[in-house]
Amino acid sequence: MADNEENNEQAPQKPTENEEVKTENTEETKTEEVAQDDGELVVSIGDEESPPQEEAPEWVKDLRKSHRDTQKENRELKKKLESTEQKKTVTLPPKPELESFDYDTEKYGKSLDEWYEIKRKVDDESRKVEQDAKSQTDQWNNTLTSYGKAKDDLGAKDYEEAEDVVQATLSETQQGMILQGASNPALLVYALGKNPKKADDLASIKDPVKFAFAVGRMESQLKVNKRTPPPPEKAITGTANSSGTVDSTLEKLREEAAKTGDMTKVHAYKKKQKAS
Repeated sequence: MADNEENNEQAPQKPTENEEVKTENTEETKTEEVAQDDGELVVSIGDEESPPQEEAPEWVKDLRKSHRDTQKENRELKKKLESTEQKKTVTLPPKPELESFDYDTEKYGKSLDEWYEIKRKVDDESRKVEQDAKSQTDQWNNTLTSYGKAKDDLGAKDYEEAEDVVQATLSETQQGMILQGASNPALLVYALGKNPKKADDLASIKDPVKFAFAVGRMESQLKVNKRTPPPPEKAITGTANSSGTVDSTLEKLREEAAKTGDMTKVHAYKKKQKAS
């Protein structure tokens, strides 16, 4: 029976690209290939590396978004109230009436001229206030647009969580100074959000000049890297023996037989294995 088995075995053909190598006694061992991406963004301040990114649950994201929207509405309302108060300070006295001067046309005319001069100054001042307010609003909107684009370009999936930390720690004035003064405010905000202690240290600086210098120093210490995922594992295929391990010797002999067409060494090796 053993001789018939040996005679029936033909020289194996080289497997094609779509064929798998068959195994003996055990199933073929394979490992799944791990998908590789561009890596995770890591921003550190000095030698302190930020912790890994963690994506928050959907309900947490919704709650934070609602909180941010409420804060935005409150800020806009506050600005409108301040603008209204400003306009109230620029007032025009009532226009004089002839009756108030006992119908003295000379006095009335002089008072009317003075009133028109005041009105001209008030109108000029009002236009200037409106123009300044519009210019500041336009500049701020441009700053926010650039900041939003930089946030998207950064590609950090937990950016909003980091941003929440900064908004809760720094005052609105301090946040505005970072957005308007930092070279890359989006990167700095993310770094501070991932390093709450640094954010606390920065928030404690109340002097605007010292705060600006501290922001500049901190930004110069920023380091950007990527956490590279492990390389994909290659699938392992081959012939396994009764112990479950691949018989590399038999595989080499079969590869040689596939090239030469001579199965003599394969048969001899198998006889030796059976005898042992």
